[in-house]
Amino acid sequence: MNTDFKGIIIGGGIMGTSLAYHLILEGWSDVLLLEKGELASGSTWHAAGQITHSTSSYGLASMTKYGTRKYAELESET
Repeated sequence: MNTDFKGIIIGGGIMGTSLAYHLILEGWSDVLLLEKGELASGSTWHAAGQITHSTSSYGLASMTKYGTRKYAELESET
């Protein structure tokens, strides 16, 4: 088993899995994702399906817009 990783991500919720996905897209091949249970079974599971476009934060609005577009791409990739 490999014990050397360029990146180690703790937590397999929406943020951890998204970070792992994007690092792999950037060419990182040695990323470890650690999760104590099933993927997306913690806080992410409780907020499933809640996407809001109303926010006073430009950063959150940008991430929401990107995430909404990304869902269609992810469906075709998997």
